[in-house]
Amino acid sequence: MQFPTQENEGTCREASFSQTANSKEKPSLPEAFANVPPIHVTDTTTVPSVSNTTEYSGGMAIKQAIDIEKGCIKQSVELLRLETLRKGQPISWAAYHASLQPPVEHLPSIIAMLPIFLEKADSPAMVKHGLDIVRNVTRFLNAGQVPVLACDCPIFAISKKIQWSMPQLYGEDKFLIMFGGLHIEKALWNALGDLLRGSGWTDVLTEAGIATSGTADSFLRAAHITRTRHMHQVTALALAKLQQEAFVKSREQDLEKWRQEMMETCPTFHFWDMILRTEIVVLAFIRSHRERDFTLYIECLKELMFLFFALDHVNYSRWVSVHLRDVQSLPDKLRDIFSKFWVVQKTSTRFSAIPIDQAHEQENAKVKGSGGVVGLTENPAALSRWLISGPEMARLVTQFDEQYMPQPNREDTSHHEEGL
Repeated sequence: MQFPTQENEGTCREASFSQTANSKEKPSLPEAFANVPPIHVTDTTTVPSVSNTTEYSGGMAIKQAIDIEKGCIKQSVELLRLETLRKGQPISWAAYHASLQPPVEHLPSIIAMLPIFLEKADSPAMVKHGLDIVRNVTRFLNAGQVPVLACDCPIFAISKKIQWSMPQLYGEDKFLIMFGGLHIEKALWNALGDLLRGSGWTDVLTEAGIATSGTADSFLRAAHITRTRHMHQVTALALAKLQQEAFVKSREQDLEKWRQEMMETCPTFHFWDMILRTEIVVLAFIRSHRERDFTLYIECLKELMFLFFALDHVNYSRWVSVHLRDVQSLPDKLRDIFSKFWVVQKTSTRFSAIPIDQAHEQENAKVKGSGGVVGLTENPAALSRWLISGPEMARLVTQFDEQYMPQPNREDTSHHEEGL
């Protein structure tokens, strides 16, 4: 990810190679890139630095975000009563929010993949080497920019320990280490699955013919994030529709007052109302990435943090708390610029920005292809050639698609779910 700074407004330098065109020597990776130096980090030295957190205000508050999500659910429930839909009637979650979003002003991000390593990723030596590479690449492309690294929970934990133990090299004013938004979403759906386990939710999905029993059980552990997200969107619609019907039958006048009374008198109502609200806040968390709303991201994360503690997700309760502290204590010179470029915009489509780690996973899928590295692991020489050539093959395939495959109308920035 690249965002401009005052020192250098995003101008990239041309790469230079010492190898001549007529040389028969096989190209090889530089020593500084290919060799991973050893490192030893002790837990006694990993003490976090003291910083002042900033309360974000002025953006979309969590209450306003919940009201918008409830508006989406209300419209979808009303459209479900129609026999046919017309163009411009967004029934899906993404289509509704995309219809409210203005055209995208940011240019698509430039994405590339470096050669892959044989070493295990979640080791201190490999993580420190990765920090050095990210810093060097960032300096080369955009001198003066603070490097940004987005990673999953194990690598985030090791990275923060290295940052705290070596502040002179990787201090929080010199390096920004983020917890990947896609992995946080997966952990949130997983925690919500722990709440729903034993509630009969999977039995209802199976009896309704929405999913088989095995697929329904996979939603509890978020084995497939997109399908799990869709299933919780359907569940939120069903719960909101049932709650509205119960309110109409009660003949009460004030919905919020009736809801509070039902929560106090009926434990079952209280449980499913909690599930509905949690699903709505998680969807608002996802929407913060799609709409680049950094303030909403922080507010939703603060609202959902209790799930990791209450359901004994030890690693995420520890390290998401650290991540939340980091994003609330960004230096002044980083806060304003980072809040605009903290996600990846791969296309000019509305409501389509994604977390940095999701862009990582999509690039990994290109390299792995069909079958991945199965069959190559027993041949070190073949595997080494594949690790170097894989990213280059992914780049060639992407360029081929852009040049020869039919491209959508670039002036049309509508989301792919906004059609019929």
